[in-house]
Formats: sequence, C-alpha cells, structure tokens
Amino acid sequence: MPKIKDIKHLTGDLAYMIIKGKGEAASEIHYSLQNRSPWFTGTFNTAWEVKAGSPVAPTIPRKDNNIDAQKTSRKAPSRTNPIVTSLTKAIYVGNKAEYAGFVINAMRSPYDGKMYEDLFAEKRKTTPKPNVPFWYYVYLQNNFLEKDINKGFQVAGFKPKRNYTMHKGTSA
Repeated sequence: MPKIKDIKHLTGDLAYMIIKGKGEAASEIHYSLQNRSPWFTGTFNTAWEVKAGSPVAPTIPRKDNNIDAQKTSRKAPSRTNPIVTSLTKAIYVGNKAEYAGFVINAMRSPYDGKMYEDLFAEKRKTTPKPNVPFWYYVYLQNNFLEKDINKGFQVAGFKPKRNYTMHKGTSA
C-alpha cells in the first residue's frame, strides 16, 4: 500500500519549488542569452547578469569602440548559480553593457548613432544565434524564452503533463 502524505506542508513545499524554479529559470535564461548574443570584443556577450530585486543597470563601457579592430574569440557560456529569493521578490536577467539597447535594436548606438540592424546592411561580420539583426526578438517570440523557463522549473521538480505556450498579450 502506498504511503499517504500529509498535505499540511503543501503550501510551503509549493512555495519552495516556485522559488527554486524561478532561480533555476533565471540561470537558464542567463546561459541561453550568452550563447545566442553577438560577440565582437566580448563586452556585451560576457556582461549578462542575474540580479535579485532591481533591474540590471547598463554601466560597462565597450572595450574598444572599433568593433572590427579588436575581435576576440567567442568564449563558452558559463552557468550562474540560481538565486534564491522569495515569492514576491523579482529576479532580473539583463545586460550590463552601456550599449545593450543597441544590440537588441531598442536604441541607436551611443558610438555611431546606428541601429544594430545597420551592421547587417553594411555586411559586417556578426555572430548572434540566429545570425539576424533581430536575434533578441527571435529569442523572445519563438518560444526560446519559454523553453528556458520550462527547463528551470523542471530542474526544480515541476513536470508539466502538457507543453503550454504563452499567448500574445500575456507575460511570464
């Protein structure tokens, strides 16, 4: 006869799993963005950070303003330890490079006034995965973000019976 578990700790157990899943999901997203983001000097690609409580501030300057002059080899992504917070405290995954908005096509470059997509028009060598100017939007809109969240929560013990997807207009 199977052992019957007392449910008096159910809410605490669920809270623990959600907190753990949230931290694991942030760690997975961090790893995935390092793998997908462009690489020139390494400033942007290595500046991804997971932070609890407040958004990541873009404060790191580019290593070299001439992106063609100082290309370095792409480094393997590194995993960050999951952050344990509370149910109500947010975890942010962001990029500390001061030109991060440029690389996701959300703002013009502070260096040359162009958008990231302009580099593709100029036939510059770029390295995002996929190798398109709007690589970040591909990550957000093609279920890559959802898959990273699901991986994190599966590590925490959540085993979904179905594969759920978010609908346009909803947020995670």
